[in-house]
Amino acid sequence: MHPQPVFCLFSATLLFLAGCAGPPTAQRATEPMLADAGRSDYQIVIARAASPSVNYAAQELQSHLEKITGARLPIVADTEAARPHEVLVGKSSRMSSLGLAIDWAALGKEGYVLRTVGEQLVIAGGEPRGTLYGVYSLLEDHFGCRWFTPEIERVPPMRQLPLPRLDERKVPVFEYRETYTWESFDGNWMARNRLNGAGGRGRLLERQNIRPPVPELDARHGGSVRFGFGFFVHTFDKLVSSNQYFAVHPEYFALRKGKRKTSQLCCTNEDVIRLCTEAIRAGMRAQPEATVFSLSQSDNREPCECDRCAALTKAEESGMGPLLHLVNRVAEGVEKEFPDKIVETLAYQWSRQPPKTMRPRPNVVIRLADIECCFAHPLASGCQEANKKFVADLQAWAKACNRLWIWDYTTDYAHYLLPLPNKRLLDDNIRLFAANHVAGVFEQGTYDTFDSEMVALKAYLIAKFLWNPNYDEALATREFLDAYYGPAASAIQRYLDLIHDYAGKQPVHVGIFAKPTHPHLTPEMLAQASALWDEAESLAKNNVAALDRVRRSRMSVDYTIAEQARAAEKGRTDPQRALIALARSRFATFMQTFERSKLTRIREWKDVDKAGYRTKLATDLGIQLNARTKAE
Repeated sequence: MHPQPVFCLFSATLLFLAGCAGPPTAQRATEPMLADAGRSDYQIVIARAASPSVNYAAQELQSHLEKITGARLPIVADTEAARPHEVLVGKSSRMSSLGLAIDWAALGKEGYVLRTVGEQLVIAGGEPRGTLYGVYSLLEDHFGCRWFTPEIERVPPMRQLPLPRLDERKVPVFEYRETYTWESFDGNWMARNRLNGAGGRGRLLERQNIRPPVPELDARHGGSVRFGFGFFVHTFDKLVSSNQYFAVHPEYFALRKGKRKTSQLCCTNEDVIRLCTEAIRAGMRAQPEATVFSLSQSDNREPCECDRCAALTKAEESGMGPLLHLVNRVAEGVEKEFPDKIVETLAYQWSRQPPKTMRPRPNVVIRLADIECCFAHPLASGCQEANKKFVADLQAWAKACNRLWIWDYTTDYAHYLLPLPNKRLLDDNIRLFAANHVAGVFEQGTYDTFDSEMVALKAYLIAKFLWNPNYDEALATREFLDAYYGPAASAIQRYLDLIHDYAGKQPVHVGIFAKPTHPHLTPEMLAQASALWDEAESLAKNNVAALDRVRRSRMSVDYTIAEQARAAEKGRTDPQRALIALARSRFATFMQTFERSKLTRIREWKDVDKAGYRTKLATDLGIQLNARTKAE
């Protein structure tokens, strides 16, 4: 079930405003109109045997045009008689009569053309997603539609909708685009913003070995770039189970300081290579709908140090040496039977640096992770050594492999509510990836709970930049804030400016496990931030929905104030004393919002006991809870 959208309605361009203003001029009257005063002479044409995604593309165009103009264009098959006014959606027999020459192969799976031919409009793209993406680009780029969240969209009403004169061709920069946040796990929202990664809530079930019933992106949306179930990341122990093999074959596992440990696999062991090949092949056979199967290290820093692994590490000047030896052997073992599938591995922590001479096979994807970096400044800023080293590795990998993906991070995993000043640099980093020939980007956000720090804004911005790395950041932010927070948008924009301006000018570096006492969040700044949220609440007081969003978003600042206040030591400064007083005054309101919110975790993979958190925080702040307060 998808929630009913909230519509934010206004005209998109001066052209359309002029069309709505009054009677058409004589010149306007001669222009072909897709719709005029709730009526249209146009019909939508699809192939008689159109794919599910082309059928859905036609339905999406039909429903959005009806919302915009009040006119409902019929959808017909290309076997019906042609009319002078048609919108051709997808590849059909009508194409030849128009003399269109479209290089379908060059469009790939997701590219499209938008072309006006006389009084006909053509929206056609590669299978399985190109035509659908063409419809969404027409609606967004030319008719002003936006899809901010699964519940909030903007569809501009227009009395007159002229037939646009178009000749456009688009092939996406990235073949794989995923913003991994709980609020964005909605197939329609993902498709409309042209995201094609299909992890969604299903990956949470993988950890419990529960297979998700339905993916968010289904056949209507053209499917997705899908990882095999159980083959997303850190798969060593799944492929060669330590529970099954360690007791009888300890040599399959990492040698560390002379002892075998289950921390990692021994990547040069021939039996390990055989078992991994068999497991990957079995997964590919069992899941023909999946595209990518990960053969990737466990999440620790303890690779094998046996003689063969150590020799490869030394020769290749990187821990990637033995890992890529394993991955290439497995990829070679499955490529004949599955030439269209991918074996993926991580370049992560000890394996991040490219090997000196080894190169990935053509069916191997390297997914490069930037977990060590500062996320308060662009990766390319050179703000600290970790960022410089990552960019150097990125540039080296761009030369060493033909299919490079990125694993990027967008939240604080130790404190989901902590303000992270990264909204202004998301586009900078994505442009850096594009400039270095990256083919896919996975943006890991808060994926296991609702209501983390500014999560809906981050998801929207990331979606815009993954589709178009040069999308106007200020425009995207302003439009989102207006739609999401309504009358409070201006105050929240000033809050964003406050935290980003400070971090941008200071020599402070913020990683993804920063504490609430981190110096990018000073007591003085938090007091200013709280005042801005006071203003936002006042501005939104007559808008129930916007006020609720303001209060849930404010939890980020309230949480940080409370955590800093209870961490303050006896030798408190005046700003700290003021912050403690502010934390006490905000306690009841913060806890009320906190307990009513959908937030279930304040750190990765650990459920929060809201009642217990409230009691402990009250104790630390010196607040007496009476029986009634405890029960609320």
